[in-house]
Amino acid sequence: MTALLLALLVAIALALWGLHSTGSKGRGRRRAARFAAHSLPHARVRMSSRLVQRTPQASWIRMPAPLEARLSAVFGWDAERLDQYPLAPTLMVLVAVLPAIAGGAYAAKLAGAAGWLSTLLLWVLVSRWVFAAIHRKRADALYRQLPDALGMVVRAVRAGIPVVEALRTVGREVPDPTGAEFRRLSDQLAIGITMEEALKRLARRSGLPEYRFFAVSLTLQNSAGGNLTETLDNLADVVRKRVATRQRGHALASQARASAYVLSAVPVFAAAALMLINPRYVLVLFNDPRGNIVLACAIASLATGLGTMKAIIRRSLS
Repeated sequence: MTALLLALLVAIALALWGLHSTGSKGRGRRRAARFAAHSLPHARVRMSSRLVQRTPQASWIRMPAPLEARLSAVFGWDAERLDQYPLAPTLMVLVAVLPAIAGGAYAAKLAGAAGWLSTLLLWVLVSRWVFAAIHRKRADALYRQLPDALGMVVRAVRAGIPVVEALRTVGREVPDPTGAEFRRLSDQLAIGITMEEALKRLARRSGLPEYRFFAVSLTLQNSAGGNLTETLDNLADVVRKRVATRQRGHALASQARASAYVLSAVPVFAAAALMLINPRYVLVLFNDPRGNIVLACAIASLATGLGTMKAIIRRSLS
């Protein structure tokens, strides 16, 4: 049973590895070159369309679109955010199988061969946790930088600069990741994508309701007119106050976070001290089957407590 499950995992990994198309990297560069050749002249200098953004991250691992959509839904990556990941998503999923196999081996030691079945569940959970952490970190950075970006757009529009040029200015002046998103937005507008579609992509990639409101405001102003500066100024003021409130909440919750860190570190330090004083007393947790069960329950309870405390703190500050 163990050998069969390991063979199945290796077969899945090799199948994902073999789904890349031969020579896709060269074809991606040629498609990008042809696309740039037929675009506007100033778009040839710096073009960050979805095609160009996608090629560096997923050039060597290609798969059919329906299969990619299913795998992304299971493992948690977003096809619209390929440029945000440090590695290709499929490669990150393959790397996530290593801790899943380690957890499955420990479960098999406790529950026998049936414990290997938990490897698939751990694989999915580890992958989704990694991608969610990447998305959350980028969303927090976008949220903190949004008031400055909106203020820059408002000042530029009040000075008589067109909205498209104001968006391009934000892309040049604001640090990443907000600057990268606005550069992508302005480049999409430069190659002929409509304002509404480009703003929809921006809001979808950010995953923030404030960006969706920003997209709706610009879309309505572009189609029906109106006082854009007042709307964006009010939005920037609201977001700035919410950022300040969240930072104040983080400061007030620092004691709870410190308590969580201390409580999680105490068992580790206690086990290390006991290992130095009386190793035989601690090795029972690893050598005896009943000790393995106790250790697994302790780890599960500690992880549950830490996860609950973190979820409560995050929800209270959201």
